[in-house]
Amino acid sequence: GQEEIDKAENEIIKEVNTKYTFEGFRKGKTPKAIIKMRMGEDFNLWIEEDLLHTFMDKLEEEERLLFPPDLDSKSHDNGKYEFELTIHTYPKVLKSNYEEMVVEVPESKEVVEKYIEDKKKELLEDNSILDPKDGPGEIGDFVRVLYTVVNDEGKTLQENKEQEFTLAEEDKRPIVQNVIGKSKDDVVEFDNNYNEKTYKYTVKVDQIYKKSLPELNDEFLENLGSDIKSLNELEEKLSAEGKEMFEKWNQDYVKNYIINELPEYVEIEIAEESIQQYKETYFENIKKDGKYEEELKKYESEEKFVEDVEKSATRWMKELAITEKISQENDITVTEEEIQKSIAAISQMWYMPVERAREVIYSNNKLLNEVVWDILKSKVADSIKDKVTIKEVEQTEEHDHQH
Repeated sequence: GQEEIDKAENEIIKEVNTKYTFEGFRKGKTPKAIIKMRMGEDFNLWIEEDLLHTFMDKLEEEERLLFPPDLDSKSHDNGKYEFELTIHTYPKVLKSNYEEMVVEVPESKEVVEKYIEDKKKELLEDNSILDPKDGPGEIGDFVRVLYTVVNDEGKTLQENKEQEFTLAEEDKRPIVQNVIGKSKDDVVEFDNNYNEKTYKYTVKVDQIYKKSLPELNDEFLENLGSDIKSLNELEEKLSAEGKEMFEKWNQDYVKNYIINELPEYVEIEIAEESIQQYKETYFENIKKDGKYEEELKKYESEEKFVEDVEKSATRWMKELAITEKISQENDITVTEEEIQKSIAAISQMWYMPVERAREVIYSNNKLLNEVVWDILKSKVADSIKDKVTIKEVEQTEEHDHQH
């Protein structure tokens, strides 16, 4: 409107008067009409650019946009400025049935019982009795070795370095598997390939111990010198720990399951142009990063690749739309305190001071938006978890693998 045009003109006149001097006028005192006459078409172009940025900023504030607006055309004539833009707004949710979601979790009793047994075994292992033995090392024996590592250039990386471990079939490390059946003072050599490089290992068996586990009873617990003096006390303590551990795990698992599955329970009104824009942006970015060919190799054909990207686009838009809808309906927002708490957690994962992590995140709008979005999704999942069905199921090997 005229108000925006007048405002843009006044701001530009002020800037020009601050930076430039026109003949016949003192600096800062040149009238608007003179500046417009002297600058001619450049003044109109400057106004046009300023109005466009203002309009785009206003659009991004007022609309929930999937992508930045695309300028299709612009023109000005006799003080009137026109812009044509293509915008992609969040799709409309047509239907959601997340109330039908079923989250399967293992039975708490089984998990707690396994926790108790694992902790008992760990306690006995930590207090096992080691007796030096002759003869070959067997599964269950405790072994101390001295090893030397030489790279493929002949450089010694480690020399006579000590390492201790229990011989176990499930431990597939070459240094473990290669000393099974070997005796004290035996030396074994083998190559280990890592990151397309070959390392030569020379391992000497320094000592083999027969490991005996003590009997878990009241006398054993008293001799440990801990606060726990009886098997009953130990069971109660481990049971409480196991229940607390399971409850925390269960809450996190249910929340993450809801976040991951929520888009599958939504129908949205998708504009084909928005899917196309997503694909163009995605392919443009991975080609710019030189990763297109690498990603293409993961698929049978280019058509399959494009099809998968289209599915990702649809899923992403569903997630945006339903998260936005639920957050608005339940007045869910992200607070500054929640952002700071999340940054503190991220700083630990990044192994850097909190202040440094905060500086990195706040200097990158994309990173900051990701932090806020993750918090919002988590709060949305919390708000609907009482509406989904949480079903305890008996654990099986397949179920263990899935979880």
